[in-house]
Amino acid sequence: MIEPIAFFDPHKGFYWAKPTKIIAPVTADVKPLALYEQCTWVGLTDEEVQTLRYKIDSTAHWTYNEFAKAIEAKLRSKNT
Repeated sequence: MIEPIAFFDPHKGFYWAKPTKIIAPVTADVKPLALYEQCTWVGLTDEEVQTLRYKIDSTAHWTYNEFAKAIEAKLRSKNT
């Protein structure tokens, strides 16, 4: 028979099905580590969009899919 390992109560939150002891050091001599960093999004200028649009030449028009993939690649390169 499969037994649950934990339960969720909307008022109490999660709790273990069986008593569980977690052992961890009370103090640690380490520098705090940032878990989340907020970055500033860098978009495309109108000039960059036009450059992508006419990348091959001014008479060749890309399909919507090709244009979307080109924009996606340019944004990825600017935001990594």
